[in-house]
Amino acid sequence: MSFDLLNIGKNGILAHQQSLQTTGKNINNTNTDSYVRERTEYFESSYGGLERVRVERMIDQFANRQLRTDISRVSYYEANLQQAEQLDTLLGDSTTNVASSVESFFNTLQDANNDPGSVTARQLVLAEADAMVTKFNDFSSYLNDQKSIINDRLKLSTDRINSISENLAELNSKIQSSGGENSANGNINALLNKRDEQLRELAELVQFSTVEQKNGAIAVNLKNGQPLVLEDGRFNAVAVKSNPDTERLEMVLRKEHSGGSISEFYVPTDEVGGSVGGYLEYRDEVLMPTQKRLGQLAIRIADSMNTQNQKGMDLDNQLGSKIFDLAKTESQALPYSDNGGTGEISVSVLEGNSKSFPSENLRITKTGNPDEYEIVPVNSDGTVVSGADTITVTQASPGTVDIVELGVSLDLSGAANAGDQFLAKPAEGAASEISLAIRRPEDIALANPIRVKDGLDNQGAASIEINSINTPDDYYDTANNTLLGSAPARIEITGQTGNAYDLEVFDKDGNSIGTVTGTTDLNGILSQAGLADPDYEVDINGEPAVGDEYIIEYNTNGFDDNSNGQSMADLQRQQLVRRSGGEEAEPTMTFNESYGRLVSDVGSRVSQNRVLRDSAEAIRSQTEALYESQAGVNLEEEAANLIQYQQAYTASARIITTSQAIFETLLTSLR
Repeated sequence: MSFDLLNIGKNGILAHQQSLQTTGKNINNTNTDSYVRERTEYFESSYGGLERVRVERMIDQFANRQLRTDISRVSYYEANLQQAEQLDTLLGDSTTNVASSVESFFNTLQDANNDPGSVTARQLVLAEADAMVTKFNDFSSYLNDQKSIINDRLKLSTDRINSISENLAELNSKIQSSGGENSANGNINALLNKRDEQLRELAELVQFSTVEQKNGAIAVNLKNGQPLVLEDGRFNAVAVKSNPDTERLEMVLRKEHSGGSISEFYVPTDEVGGSVGGYLEYRDEVLMPTQKRLGQLAIRIADSMNTQNQKGMDLDNQLGSKIFDLAKTESQALPYSDNGGTGEISVSVLEGNSKSFPSENLRITKTGNPDEYEIVPVNSDGTVVSGADTITVTQASPGTVDIVELGVSLDLSGAANAGDQFLAKPAEGAASEISLAIRRPEDIALANPIRVKDGLDNQGAASIEINSINTPDDYYDTANNTLLGSAPARIEITGQTGNAYDLEVFDKDGNSIGTVTGTTDLNGILSQAGLADPDYEVDINGEPAVGDEYIIEYNTNGFDDNSNGQSMADLQRQQLVRRSGGEEAEPTMTFNESYGRLVSDVGSRVSQNRVLRDSAEAIRSQTEALYESQAGVNLEEEAANLIQYQQAYTASARIITTSQAIFETLLTSLR
């Protein structure tokens, strides 16, 4: 009997000693974030008494998994907002945004129209034009820097992911060799705590799921189902790669097979999660669309102003030239890695006809038909823009083809194979590549190149007006500040029947170049006379008389004429920017509306993500509280346990003392 008591006491002392040690460890690790509270579990033997003690972690695995998911979600929105809020602030700041500079440019242009002969007023227009170009350049450079930062973050994050994956694989091996999670050895809990901490660090970077095995190891799978860490101690490396856009890195999972071969799987951006997913979502949905829309706006302002200035006459009595230089906006289309041909494509703005210029990238595909290409607008992730039409063109290589529907020109060279694809980014870098083409204030063409006047001997109650000034072609002799001999210069009313008139158009040399018979519409006279695409067009307003004539002449020394300048100023209020490559090719937005849309899109996404971030943080806090309620150390509870186990230890020691006393009594009775 005393022998049984001795064993019972001994087992009790050892068990309670283990409990005291566990309690002490809990108390010591109160402020250790990765520590999970432990407790001892007693197992009774089949003969009564205590058989063994197991140290187990007090953890709710469901709450633990949910906490990792919540950590990923919060990290996703925080990473996204960290970048997007900076951009939103800069877009809305009057000292840094492009809209304020565009507004200042048009304001000074209007001031110059009030005094068109002033060189000083024109100089201010040039200064504001230069400031606007600089603002476009600087803001686009900032966006380029942001893109580089995202790529650097992606590279650093993949290195960290690989490091954590390697650590998890090693911990899996150690846990398996220690007997698994259900082992009686309490030291394995430290490995499990380490593994949970590594998983939480991984959750900050990417979103994943885990599959627990009976031997205690876990498999880690990315959100899209691709395995990252295997339970047998192997792991797949994560890297970054691009195809074909070298400036848009993507996450790639590299799997090494038993034969030594390596296969790669692109991880879709929307299935990455964590801070890495947040950065990628910001890049694809905020940063790159902003940069491309900024480029689109820069192109449309520059090309519209160039086109209009070339329709006017400057202070030197010459036709206007380009105000802005777009030559450097030409870009090389990027070939996809699996292209088999040697084809190359460069893309440039279709100057003078860029009204349908889109903000999206363009995917160009060589079809199976000879010299045929298909072009379609695509988003940053390569998906076709919703509602976009595929445009088919036929052009031999080498050669150039203008695509009016997209406001671009393609220069083809080399020999592309059927199925070869190219990614063109005409808008992405455009804002950083525009520059000022003129430096002399005299080169701003505020005047119209022609003026009109009524004949001195006219008897009717009508007058001639300029209807439109079109792109200069073959009417002007700028070397001699006059019209060419073949240019329409005089209109004569040759007959009248009721309210119908006969007219004849004469060139500068006096030759008849067209007639109009029996017209009741005196608008667009030159076109009615059969002149195709005239450089200018005129109307006759009122009721002319037979024999009346109307004169068109070169506007020599028209210093006080601001007609073309007013047309340039009016561009600010016209719809000149296309909304989307997936909508009608006709532009539907003004310059201000285009920039306002850009700002509102960024602002609304920031506002939406703030709400989602706050919601995610609230959910994470609740999950943390649930997790900590079981896994966290409660000092009051541990203090009570310390007293309890101390008393139990003392009682077990008393059992041994009692058994010794009984044994000595028995020995004494036998003497």
